[in-house]
Amino acid sequence: MENKQKLIELVKKRYTWDISKFSDWLTPRPEKKESDTKYIKPQKESKEEIQKMLDMEKDYKSALAYVKDVISPEFFKVYNDKLRINDTYLKTFFVYAYPNFLEWNWLSPVINWDVKFDMSLFIYPIDSAYIQKYLKKRLTQLGSERSINAEKWLVNDPAIEAQIQDVEELRNKLVRWQEKYFHFWLYITIYSSSEDRLQKIWKDIETLLSGRNVLQKKCFLRPEQWFTSTGPFAKDELWVYRNISTWWLSTTFPFSSSSLSHDDGILYWINTHNNSLILYDRFMSENANMVVFAKSGSWKSFAVKLEILRSMMLWTDVIVIDPENEYRPLVETVWWSYLDVNLNSKERINPFDLPLALKDSEEHPWDLLRTAIINLLWLMNLMLGKMTPEEESIMEKAITTTYSLKWITFEDDNIIGKEIPIMKDLADVLETMDGGSSLIKRLEKYTSGIFAWIFSQRTNIDLKEWLQVFSVRDLDDLLRPTIMYVILSHIWNKVRSSNKKRLLVIDEAWNIMQFEDSAKFLFWLVKRARKYKLWVTTITQDVEDFMTSDYWKPIITNSSIQLLLKQSSASIDVIKDVFKLTEQESYILLNASIWQWLFFAWSEHVWIQVVASFYEEQIIDKKTTK
Repeated sequence: MENKQKLIELVKKRYTWDISKFSDWLTPRPEKKESDTKYIKPQKESKEEIQKMLDMEKDYKSALAYVKDVISPEFFKVYNDKLRINDTYLKTFFVYAYPNFLEWNWLSPVINWDVKFDMSLFIYPIDSAYIQKYLKKRLTQLGSERSINAEKWLVNDPAIEAQIQDVEELRNKLVRWQEKYFHFWLYITIYSSSEDRLQKIWKDIETLLSGRNVLQKKCFLRPEQWFTSTGPFAKDELWVYRNISTWWLSTTFPFSSSSLSHDDGILYWINTHNNSLILYDRFMSENANMVVFAKSGSWKSFAVKLEILRSMMLWTDVIVIDPENEYRPLVETVWWSYLDVNLNSKERINPFDLPLALKDSEEHPWDLLRTAIINLLWLMNLMLGKMTPEEESIMEKAITTTYSLKWITFEDDNIIGKEIPIMKDLADVLETMDGGSSLIKRLEKYTSGIFAWIFSQRTNIDLKEWLQVFSVRDLDDLLRPTIMYVILSHIWNKVRSSNKKRLLVIDEAWNIMQFEDSAKFLFWLVKRARKYKLWVTTITQDVEDFMTSDYWKPIITNSSIQLLLKQSSASIDVIKDVFKLTEQESYILLNASIWQWLFFAWSEHVWIQVVASFYEEQIIDKKTTK
């Protein structure tokens, strides 16, 4: 520590020495003129001051030599194909050939490889006039070879034709200043604690690059120059290069990565490629619906809960359909609405509810009633089983009559001050209609049977602001799709009644997608939600069950944000085909940790890592099933 402090003090003194006394020595002496005042001879340094300078210089060199001894390796052995520094083996190789086509950011797998290595890229521009002269000469040679082959009646060589085409294309771009030419060097030094491990790393990286038709060789007989060329010295002592144009050179940039950042928005995650923050505002996008796909146990609910917590800090209302009672800790923390929908609960939702007012001026007044009738027809198909066309016609007339008896008609569908009908009123109307007997019998369990308390009662809940959670865990599987449909319809009515930013989270959406009418309603909701500042987040772990419906693809295409978590080997092929994943992305999804996810926002693909604060983790993890 004393030597280190001594070195710092000496460096400060060395480079902050007062040179004012030497300024006269460095300044040219002016010629003496008659008009000038008497010339004053500069004062010389005393012997004591000079000796003091020499002593300081000696101390500085001594301390610097000590530092070099400290950082220098204790052991340095040179082999013909590798080096050994202390207990570490290292080997260097260089790239000498590239394919005709290189994909963008092709070095990314190497850059993000979890091994210890050093990489050096040296780029030297070439004068365009020189390279034009060389290309002209090369084109003449290729043309001569083609002519000779033609005179000998030999089959045309496609390699020569390809080279001629490439040379001519490059010459044209150089003349138009669309391209420039460079010498490009690429060296990589790998490190390992054992020779066997070093050889395995070399084979792995050779396979990785060869898969892209990038050819490389190991360096021999010049190990010290290898080490210098890949060290932090900015010195190239190997001079093994390849000519490359601007376009192909741009693909070798090793730090290219998608970046998502808005001026406003919440902190979502961390970009694993460049450690940048992903600050994203879904409400700034034209379409910010999101789908989340993951296998069980991959913490998909953790990701969504983290987004919910941070969205509420920006005064965004959040509505959640919770199938597994996972969101209760959030409600207990923020102290807001938690509705436990089961056979013993007191909460009621009337399927005949309409919005209070229509906020979209482009629609006609009767659209409220028309939409309500369509939604009820979809609901009846879930409750009564698939109706025939004749039964649908009878049901449509019955629903319209039921509303009109409460003075809600196509001419006046404003519900202010009017009584909303219930399911029992619909049954009474069906009893007066011909052909309604079958419908009445199938509807009986919802009007006077065991489910009457759910579907034939007036609504006694109100969607308050901030956070509302509907828990459907304790519902029977037979009723779950129907109840979820009723809840979604009720949420949609409330959304249309007020213009406010909201997020709707539908967990385990495969339950809804199992039935055509509920899947159709979810698609319709996702498609129209944008008009009312509602963004839908659809979560599922059973990908195959989700895709059994004809509406899975429109739901995904109408969701510009996708979040893919760790996938199982059984579903990765389906995911790869749907989202057009690369082989690398598919491989990482299979082997990713629970904290690493793939985030799509429009055309941007970003590998992300979740970072949550201690208190956020405590809130989210408390009594939840991951």
